[in-house]
Amino acid sequence: MRQGKTTQITQRVYQVGLLGIIVLLLLGGVAYLFLRPPRKRSQLQPLLEPLPQHPQIQVYMNQQQANSFVDLRGIDRYGDDHEGLILDFINSAKQSVDVAVQEFRLPRVAKAVIDKHRSGVKVRVIIENTYSKGWSEFTEAEASRLDSHRRPRYEEYKIFADDNKDGVLTTEEARRNDAIYLMKQAAVPMLDDTADGSKGSGLMHHKFVVVDGQKVLLTSTNFTWSDAYGDYDNTETRGNANNMMIIDSREVANLFLEEFNLMWGDGPGGKPDSKFGVQKPHRPARKVQVGDAEVWVKFSPDSKSQVPWEATTNGVIAANLYKARKSINMALFVFAEPRIGNLLEEKQKQGVEIAVLVDPSFAYREYATTLDLWGYVSTQDCRVGNRRPWSKPIPGKVGIPALVKGDKLHHKYGLVDDELVITGSHNWSASANHLNDETLVVVKHPTVAAHYRREFDRLFENARLGPSRKIVETAPQVCPPNGSKKRVARRRKTAPEDNNLEQE
Repeated sequence: MRQGKTTQITQRVYQVGLLGIIVLLLLGGVAYLFLRPPRKRSQLQPLLEPLPQHPQIQVYMNQQQANSFVDLRGIDRYGDDHEGLILDFINSAKQSVDVAVQEFRLPRVAKAVIDKHRSGVKVRVIIENTYSKGWSEFTEAEASRLDSHRRPRYEEYKIFADDNKDGVLTTEEARRNDAIYLMKQAAVPMLDDTADGSKGSGLMHHKFVVVDGQKVLLTSTNFTWSDAYGDYDNTETRGNANNMMIIDSREVANLFLEEFNLMWGDGPGGKPDSKFGVQKPHRPARKVQVGDAEVWVKFSPDSKSQVPWEATTNGVIAANLYKARKSINMALFVFAEPRIGNLLEEKQKQGVEIAVLVDPSFAYREYATTLDLWGYVSTQDCRVGNRRPWSKPIPGKVGIPALVKGDKLHHKYGLVDDELVITGSHNWSASANHLNDETLVVVKHPTVAAHYRREFDRLFENARLGPSRKIVETAPQVCPPNGSKKRVARRRKTAPEDNNLEQE
């Protein structure tokens, strides 16, 4: 009898112990998701001295050489940790967090949003409808039909989400590494740009966060691995070159909240009164004094038929470039706006030094304004009446940066006289101007501008300048005669100038 009781006690101890181990493993798995990899301190020594920061307007570059961090892949590298900055920014919230971002794929950021939501902080999230479905929600059949932009990202996600790296992605692994799925499960208030009853705006392309109605984080960085760090399965990459700005100003924050509230309307389950794209009213550029800095805020899009071009976001860009007396430096993902090209030609004739870098995937396109600067005409020139190229192209100052294969020049900024910065999510294109939900911010202050100048100099140092051989051999120097307009239109239609390639 005593032996039987001893056996029963042993079995119970074994069962309790086994249960405890299972609980610990489950807790460990959850912790592994949200703490992986730990935010270790970098061992790299900075190559440059850090630049001073404006007390209310801080700037961060994810590849700059005055700082270093350990990235999502465990790589010790140079740059400012954009995901870490986003996490700190969200974690600082006491009352509200409002996020508007095209693509949201970082599970640690999702966990920070979820934690704030569960703690009673008012949280709202707006995303682009193309990315409103979590990766774990795709069947293999659906995944097989993804386009050439999203399919590689899906495959990259499967590698990242495979926690034990055994080559088998379980349902549990897939879900606990899926930012969108996690936020849906936690009932975080979230909508996309179909909430206005449409099929979506051109792109809901914003990339900003507002905390407590007081501070704004705005950036060119999408909440993705490739934008923040680099391709998860390619350790040579360092992420798309991006900038980030954090502005501490209630007046600036209120302007961003006005834009957010237009898109949010009554929110999920409310009246279908959200406004995206050109359904929103024209919002002119508005000026705010932030300490000793001047800040202008402008949101896109504007109706092509109802708003004069000069009052659109591209018009605001042109007006600020026109202020240049000494220099204009531009680092752009897309440059496809011939009227800004016309202005640059005028400034060059006035003696202004001009240097332009454009992402390789756009610089050589037949619609790109870089062609104008090299002495050719683009398909866009022919559409707006620019029949001939510049009389004096820019020698040795226009080209593409030397990037690791897989990384992009994802900036959207211009720098005027080393004191005025034009930045935001807004690509310098017609689609950004007339279709997409976009942000443009202009800041006049030399301390802020210095960060953008250093980044431009870094990118320009090893840049490939001048047109490609193909451009030299095939690009036209005059538009086709009027009888060839249909051929030009067909060429224009087949060149994906707008949203397909701006799916970043």
